Amino acid sequence: MDELIKDMATAIRTGAPLPKMPVGLDLEQAYEIQKAVVAAVSGGAVAGLKAGMTAAAGQRQFGLDRPLIGSLHAAGRLAPGVSFASAPGILLECEIGVVIDGDGVPQSAGPVIEVPRMAFADEEDRTGVNLAACSIAANRFIAGEQQPLRDSYDDIHIRLTRDGQEVSAAPATDALGGPHDALAWMLQEAKTRGIGIAAGMLLITGACGGLHPALPGEYLADYGALGSISFSVTD
Repeated sequence: MDELIKDMATAIRTGAPLPKMPVGLDLEQAYEIQKAVVAAVSGGAVAGLKAGMTAAAGQRQFGLDRPLIGSLHAAGRLAPGVSFASAPGILLECEIGVVIDGDGVPQSAGPVIEVPRMAFADEEDRTGVNLAACSIAANRFIAGEQQPLRDSYDDIHIRLTRDGQEVSAAPATDALGGPHDALAWMLQEAKTRGIGIAAGMLLITGACGGLHPALPGEYLADYGALGSISFSVTD
């Protein structure tokens, strides 16, 4: 597995396709690979955690019966207004990110655009187990302004547009019932998987409105009372 982990980490750092994944991995093995790959890519600089495969339809598509958890690389943090290039496998997700203290108590929340990279070179490798191994395609994320934690996010709706045309619209409760429930699941799953937390970590709680290819254009993610994030994708 050492060679696989080395090759996966190199592919993630350089933007190359992932190596061929071994046949027969189970979820426990995948999470052990994930820990080693995250350590190799981040060098210990982990910005937070991410929930993935939070929708039942996506789970079925990837052969899963549960959501997944992964880590965010600190080097992948981008600021609102950023411009980046479109490329095969680059996706966009509207999420809510929660900042926690060292005990996992939520301190604030705000808009986040995740920019994962689905980089499997072989279509046969597009499985939930392999997604867990590569930290659910963790790549980059655009972190918006954090705000005081709200008691409820039931009234928050998120609308993503590209060049003024709607890409998606969904409530903030679309991922695991909303930020509070999603955070509770993430903290428990991190404990179960032996993934550490630390004060100041950003936990992004799952896609609201699905995953979308990062096509060239000018984007605006409107989170209503939570604010907005603008960014652009180039050819």
